[in-house]
Amino acid sequence: MKHIFYIGLIMGFVLISCDKEDENSVHNPCGDKFTADITSPDLQNCMYKTSSYWVYIDSVKNTFDSVSIENFNRDYIEDVCGNSYEIHSFKTISSNSSKSTDYVVVAGGLFKNFDGKPNSGTLIYSDFSTTSSMTNYQIEKFDSLFIFNKYYKKVLRVKIENDPTENNNKSIYFINSEFGFLRHDIYSEDILTSKKILMRTNIVR
Repeated sequence: MKHIFYIGLIMGFVLISCDKEDENSVHNPCGDKFTADITSPDLQNCMYKTSSYWVYIDSVKNTFDSVSIENFNRDYIEDVCGNSYEIHSFKTISSNSSKSTDYVVVAGGLFKNFDGKPNSGTLIYSDFSTTSSMTNYQIEKFDSLFIFNKYYKKVLRVKIENDPTENNNKSIYFINSEFGFLRHDIYSEDILTSKKILMRTNIVR
């Protein structure tokens, strides 16, 4: 009888252990690891490098500004689950204000004020052919748009009601991957306070 009791006890532990393993496998938050490469030709086109610059006129403030890339890096980063994400990061600096801004291109789009985590920061551009509107974002596509003195093809207009990179003011970005940052409007309490329009640019990839 004792043997039967011990066998029954051992079988019970085995069944409980199996149930726990099944529960853990079902509730595993990570799943299989993956690598997210930047495969979109449109986003690959956003991988701007040092010596790229943009010259703007602010039609509201009547000022000029030149924004250039002072450094860039291409690498892979991992999330908490060990998934890998290809990134192309670059930092711009304004000649007018000396303000620097961090950007990163990942498979999910072009993000502003990237903080080192995958798909972090403020999304200001995504693949033109597959993009769609999201919470706090209103995205409009233009096959062509006239800005300053020329037409640009495949422009995304991204409106962010509370842009954390602009003191939570409303921002509207006009971007295409070929020439980059075409126009940026900033509103404070629905009053247009800044409207930077691209005059000329030099892009290095």
